[in-house]
Amino acid sequence: MSDIITELDFDSKSLWQPKGFDPHPFPEKTWPLIKELGLKSLTQTEGEDLSEIQEKFDKPMITGTFRHFTNDKIEKLALMWVLISKSIVGGSWVGWPRDGYDFPGLVIAWEESKKRLHIIIDLVPTVDCVEFEWYREKYLDGLEAVYAEFKDLIGPNSTYNWFRAMESPYMIFDSPNERREKALNCELAYIKYWVEMVKKAEPVQDAKHREYADRRKKIIQQQLRKRDPLGSVLVRTLGPDVGKKAILGYT
Repeated sequence: MSDIITELDFDSKSLWQPKGFDPHPFPEKTWPLIKELGLKSLTQTEGEDLSEIQEKFDKPMITGTFRHFTNDKIEKLALMWVLISKSIVGGSWVGWPRDGYDFPGLVIAWEESKKRLHIIIDLVPTVDCVEFEWYREKYLDGLEAVYAEFKDLIGPNSTYNWFRAMESPYMIFDSPNERREKALNCELAYIKYWVEMVKKAEPVQDAKHREYADRRKKIIQQQLRKRDPLGSVLVRTLGPDVGKKAILGYT
């Protein structure tokens, strides 16, 4: 029997009963593209057991679940789908290449409430795109047409300078409240592009470049763990031990 995952094993609306709004079915909309990668379940990372957060959790301030996946090219791909303070829906896909591959990481965030939508959409380069212009041309410039279609969603950028420093030239970031369907379509377009990129990805042959890309990826992951404000939310709502597992799981 194949251990490849073909279903998410949950209905997003069954996890909780939000009050006052009907959030977009982010997991169900995005999963059909993601599952094309032939993913297997990931239950441990860096010595931590992730199974606890892969079950439905129901705390006073947070309800939801995570899913974690891997394959021969992807080190870790995490789905988050939570309800915070009974009013804010948080969804995300964050994925990283295995050591030995240099394709960009996937960072897709969907934060929705009745009054507000916030999105982060990017393919985070594991190689400097100025020093190595070929990397931008190879992995990112194929987004040009998609970016042109959706760049009107962009508004004020992140207030965190460390986060801005790791962005690609194709970051989409803002709160397009009145254009939620367009925002979701943008996320789907970027996910589709990333999935096709992963399918075509080949291991890096040059040892020096491979070491550089692996090191840069790990630095990005460490910065997210230490600085991403989502981490403090997860620790505060899930508790220190479970929150730590959640942070490791998505970074």
